[in-house]
Amino acid sequence: MKSRKIDSTNAEAGILIGFIILTLFTLALVSCSSDEDKGPDTRSLFVGTYSVEDISSSTGYVYNYDVTISNGAGGDLEISNFADMFNIPIKATINGMNLNIKSQSFTNPSGKTITVSGSGSMQNNVLNFTYTTTGYLNYTGSCKGNKK
Repeated sequence: MKSRKIDSTNAEAGILIGFIILTLFTLALVSCSSDEDKGPDTRSLFVGTYSVEDISSSTGYVYNYDVTISNGAGGDLEISNFADMFNIPIKATINGMNLNIKSQSFTNPSGKTITVSGSGSMQNNVLNFTYTTTGYLNYTGSCKGNKK
């Protein structure tokens, strides 16, 4: 009967390969973290009052008004006096220097509903954004807001 000898070189190689596989698996799990999708918290850069120039995409008419952006609940921002007509603040989210206004609907006391959505970005204290309203007012505006 032949005896088998265990070669220590093969055993060490097996342990090393196992360690490498375990390390790669651990790195793969860590890289799946949802925090990586989020950039740095830049909300404070958006907070403030802006002088907005709102240009109608259909008529070219320019509306001028001020909006105020403040911190809201759950990490959202709130935009007050949005479009110079919303009495309730519009909620927005920030990802880096980009602003996103997810679709939101509001009903006035007369029972008329309006839905708003939009997006934009901030550069050098200037907020550029577009938005659309549908419902009792169909409107698309391209806006430039200068931080005061």
